[in-house]
Amino acid sequence: MASSLTSRSRLACVACTRRKVKCSKTVPCTNCLRRGEEQSCTSDAVDNTRPASPTSARPSSAQPRRSASSSSSRTSIEEIAYLRRKVSELENEARVNSLSNPRNHGSPIEYGRPGPPTNTLSDFNAIQDDPRLREPLLPQIVSTEIVPERIEVDDRSMKDAASILEFLAWGRRKDPEYHPTVSPEATAIFAPGSEGPRTHEGEKETVLDFGECSQLAVIQLLLPDSRVVWDLVQYHNESLLWYHGSIFAPTFRTQLAAFYSEHNGLIESEGVDLQWVALLFSVLTASLVCAPSRRAHAWGFRDSERETLSRRWFEAMVVCLNRAHYTTNLSILSCQAIATATISAHPLGHSNSQSIHLAAAVRIAQSLGLHRLKYDIAESNVEKETGRRVWCQLCSQDWFGIPFSESYLISPLYSTSEPPRNCHDHDLLPQPKDVPTITSYSRFLLDIAKIMPQLQDGLMTNNTAYTRYKQVLIWDARLRILATVERPGFLTNTPIEASWPIWVPWARRTLAISSSHKIIMIHRSFLSDSFTNPAFAFTRLTCIAASKTIIKEYKAVSQEDGPVLWVHQAFSVAASIILLLDVLHRTPGEAEHAEHRQLAESVIGILESYGNSAIAARGVKLLQALILEVSSAMSLRQNRKRPREDDGVCTPSGKHTANFDVHRFVKKFCEANTANQHREQENDRASPRPREPLVEASVSDTTQTRHGEARSHGLNMPDPSRADATFTFPFGGLDSGNNFENLLYLANYDCFN
Repeated sequence: MASSLTSRSRLACVACTRRKVKCSKTVPCTNCLRRGEEQSCTSDAVDNTRPASPTSARPSSAQPRRSASSSSSRTSIEEIAYLRRKVSELENEARVNSLSNPRNHGSPIEYGRPGPPTNTLSDFNAIQDDPRLREPLLPQIVSTEIVPERIEVDDRSMKDAASILEFLAWGRRKDPEYHPTVSPEATAIFAPGSEGPRTHEGEKETVLDFGECSQLAVIQLLLPDSRVVWDLVQYHNESLLWYHGSIFAPTFRTQLAAFYSEHNGLIESEGVDLQWVALLFSVLTASLVCAPSRRAHAWGFRDSERETLSRRWFEAMVVCLNRAHYTTNLSILSCQAIATATISAHPLGHSNSQSIHLAAAVRIAQSLGLHRLKYDIAESNVEKETGRRVWCQLCSQDWFGIPFSESYLISPLYSTSEPPRNCHDHDLLPQPKDVPTITSYSRFLLDIAKIMPQLQDGLMTNNTAYTRYKQVLIWDARLRILATVERPGFLTNTPIEASWPIWVPWARRTLAISSSHKIIMIHRSFLSDSFTNPAFAFTRLTCIAASKTIIKEYKAVSQEDGPVLWVHQAFSVAASIILLLDVLHRTPGEAEHAEHRQLAESVIGILESYGNSAIAARGVKLLQALILEVSSAMSLRQNRKRPREDDGVCTPSGKHTANFDVHRFVKKFCEANTANQHREQENDRASPRPREPLVEASVSDTTQTRHGEARSHGLNMPDPSRADATFTFPFGGLDSGNNFENLLYLANYDCFN
């Protein structure tokens, strides 16, 4: 017993033992770090020696010992000290990396220049595999100048230490604070190994088809002349960026200039990050899809080429993300590419895949810490603002999708990021909310989006129609206050000032359409009942008024020379559905019967001019089928001298209502479109089209021609675009209790925002 006691060493360091203060029992300990004496921090447990690096080997039997009798106990103590030191060093690294001023990935001035990635916890696996990177790691930590006010142990980081280690064991990363060092591509388009992990010898695929071998070569062929690329990027910055705000324009322009000046526009050039190339294609696709025909013709794109390139560019974006292994090599660039792609994905018919990509982008953004971006984080303003803008857009898209999915990915409770500043890109100085900046619209739309998860929670936690409807009325009132009292001045009907951006009139109409649609979404759960139950008469009146506002603004938008946004088409279809449902619940003698039908027919006329949009094509088919249903109901009534009992019911107010069987309508509609699909397939077999060069046959879930027709990619594979365009989907997504939601599902088929 005496022998074991005398051989036992203190785990506290020598300095803390001498001062008789509590020691953290790590090397270096917290107290020595605070005093700046980490170099001299030693303990008896390690023989007053320090390893050269955090990856030093464990003490071996060949190392000197004080006595043979204490050999086994000394080894155990040293192993415990080694493990504790490893934990301490990883915790210190998590804290100190965020405090060091010299950053390896460069300053904002050096955007677009190649450089080594920063050694953070996210790169731990690479450090372990490369012996050249082991030695400098501990000296970097030791010699780092600690900011005095941040010396105290960060409780959050300490609590996160276990999960950081666990995530490292899984090959994942959990960063306690936001660091673009986890994603250095926020300030540079170049990342070594941007195509992901190298394939070792013996692991190469034995069979490579032609499409896989030539993917990047074909993608290179898709890039137009640099002058055209610059024109498309400029149009995006001036006419589209206000709507989504997912990129920081000065950074992207600098990166694009470096792409051409240093790499001659070659995407396979060494050091070019494919995730940045994906962002480039996302920007180009949005410009080509949303630009009016006159502008596209000015760029040199005829309608047929515009149709082909817009589809292929979107596919190229997906290919680049996959080739870059974006779900493994986490980067803010992939989040930017996916968030930007939403405005082109829905018109091109990629709603299904886009919803999956958005879910992946949300998880990537959370892994990068974009959901916890406070203004006191020690990063550059550009990096913080870029992260906030991307997170703002992801939140809006997720929460606006709640009415369609009845769930959401981002919990507002755990989303603590500050909204982006209302600022101009050239100085990032805060501006009053009435001053239009590139972030103004996104900021206000986020305020509207925040209503949706709170409404959904209220609907799910109440048990009676009375209390659920009370929630609807509460959030209806909140949205009305937002749209009237709290709306920024430049989005009201005030005279437009000459210094304001060109997009202000477009933003006003888009906001009117979007906010009216959100009023409808708030009332969606009670809309079908409102046509028959007078207790919900307010919902019926509100939704009809909102629908008329949407159609009125959409008519004005169609006469302007602004960008063609998918929300204009999608929300006008939703408004027309409501008006036609109202018609089905009215008698032909009522004035609203003819008025509402005419409004819906006017929307069809506008949508037919956008044959290259999958949303417009679906909307036209659905609205025409509904109008045919209205005509059939009118004919049936007129051909009968006396109304039959099943013609309809009377509400307590005396209004006539129709028994509209939505399931019968959906079944009939889908069967008719399936028959059309078979006829189109037979025509394709009889007169096959020439095959286009393949980028990747599996990336597109929908392909539409300008006239709404589906086109096969070849290779005898089933074309998902036909299913998407002709509504051959399972009826499982339909709700037997809500006609409006069923028809909206039929029209949008999972496109949302």
